[in-house]
Amino acid sequence: MMSTGVGIVEPKKLKLELPAGGLRLAYGGVLKEIEVQYEECGAPVTPTNVIYICHALTGDAHVAGIKPGEEKPSGWWEGMVGPGRAIDTNRYHVICANVLGGCSGTTGPMSINPDTGKPYGSSFPQYTFDDAIDVFRMFLHQLGIDHLAAVIGGSFGGLQVVNWITRFPDDMDKACLIATSANLNTQAIAFSVMSRNSITEDPSWKGGDYYLEGDGKGPKVGLAAARQLAHITYLSRELLQEKFHRDLQTNFVQASDAERAERDRLFKTYFQIESYLDYQAMKFVKRFDANSYLHITRSMDLVDPCDRYGSLDAAFARVKARVLVCSYENDILFPDWQSKEMVYSLMKAHKRVSYAHLESGTGHDSFLTDIDDLSKIVGGFLSERPVKVMKWQERLYAQVAKMVKRDAHVVDIGCGDGTLLGILREKKGVKGDGIELDIERYEEAIADGHDMFFDDVDENGMELVPDRHYDVAIVSDTLQEVKNPRGLLHEALRVADEAIVTFPNFADYHIRLTLGFKGRLPVSKALPFEWYDTPNIHCITLKDFRRLCDKESIEIREVRAESRHLLGKILMTLGFKNLGASRIIARIARKV
Repeated sequence: MMSTGVGIVEPKKLKLELPAGGLRLAYGGVLKEIEVQYEECGAPVTPTNVIYICHALTGDAHVAGIKPGEEKPSGWWEGMVGPGRAIDTNRYHVICANVLGGCSGTTGPMSINPDTGKPYGSSFPQYTFDDAIDVFRMFLHQLGIDHLAAVIGGSFGGLQVVNWITRFPDDMDKACLIATSANLNTQAIAFSVMSRNSITEDPSWKGGDYYLEGDGKGPKVGLAAARQLAHITYLSRELLQEKFHRDLQTNFVQASDAERAERDRLFKTYFQIESYLDYQAMKFVKRFDANSYLHITRSMDLVDPCDRYGSLDAAFARVKARVLVCSYENDILFPDWQSKEMVYSLMKAHKRVSYAHLESGTGHDSFLTDIDDLSKIVGGFLSERPVKVMKWQERLYAQVAKMVKRDAHVVDIGCGDGTLLGILREKKGVKGDGIELDIERYEEAIADGHDMFFDDVDENGMELVPDRHYDVAIVSDTLQEVKNPRGLLHEALRVADEAIVTFPNFADYHIRLTLGFKGRLPVSKALPFEWYDTPNIHCITLKDFRRLCDKESIEIREVRAESRHLLGKILMTLGFKNLGASRIIARIARKV
């Protein structure tokens, strides 16, 4: 039965206990008083179960639940947070607070300046992400929370998480970076600049002191334009085209001549996309403050861990948390190459990192609106569910384990649910990563504590892995399923000193007999598919494999042949491995 959520969540406020004279900010300004508005839900707090969520750019602390006075849940991440959901409130205590400088309860430009008794307006001091994270940490310490099970953020929130895990690496066990980056790319900065210009060029902005005018208007036109521009970047061009095409609004036909003339005078059209952007802008100006938008976007533009540490590699070398990075297809603001930069830096520093690139067609906002696969990945990452190992799997993988040195660093390419990695961890103390394209299996493997890559090895799935990063690459029953087996072997030997390859042997006498007498391809444990429903693309035999390795200058260091049948074992004893073996396990390396 589907969970109904966390129920009613009361907003709370906490006045921070600041140092004498107030909190001095990075740019030199001082805040003498700071209030933090926050919400919390879930299991009672323990030393190991608190998750902190950093909200997105124009988000707030209401991440999940029903607001007092409302009847339905309205959290901005309702599908992710709750009993039995990815961020499971049966297990975790979840906290989310409004960011410094915002307009949803935490001290910002709309707040009362204790020195004047009036809203700060233009006198609100400039601040950085350092200040925002410092406020979060002071707030948590005041609640009695000094360590986090995880800190999670998407987009703007993810940028905050990067700041947090690099500056204070001992604060958390895990971190999720979703649809985000370490810093903004030039195009994203350009969008921010244009958005801020639309506000500051609005005469109603009045230098930031529009609160004192009493008309309640403020720079609504500029803020609406900023929201429209930003909203275009939240959706992919494919989604915009699919939703709106060049369709006209339904009220176009009913419009009077006078209405059309007025729209013509204002250079407006009747396209549906224009109506949609107008609607989004009207909603936004009712709930958000223009000065907060200016402060928040400027702090986001300026954040860059490379400024402090000299390079991204140096910044991520400080990280101690186990990290999950997720990117989305068609994300205009945070393209996947920026996520891959973070993953590559973490891998070079030998940090624990998992990565998933999700092919949603909706663009940047996918992490809020298209979360089915994201929920599985994040849920697996946060949970601890050991994979149940079957006895036949133990027998099968025992031969692979014999070829792996104790305490080796391995990658299992096409690892499935991580069973082999789990056996190697238990038997040989191996530190293992996995690459898997099936979302259900990926979830199981990451839940079992393995670092995972959700990627297709036929589509540059190992491009993030540095050369010779691993001791051993395992290609277990994957070679026959990929489009380019030769390329996979070379990639395996690029990222590791040697590789262990397993595959079903199509020269097995049992297969030959089935073909000879029945005239049909066999269906067995080794080949469990009908011909019309098989993912296996290549039929490999031991002789074929030897020939390929010789042609590609690959050294076969060891071969183990297996058979479940007595006759097969007898044939192998007599030296007929290619005829008797139902499965081949080979250890290979580059020829020197």
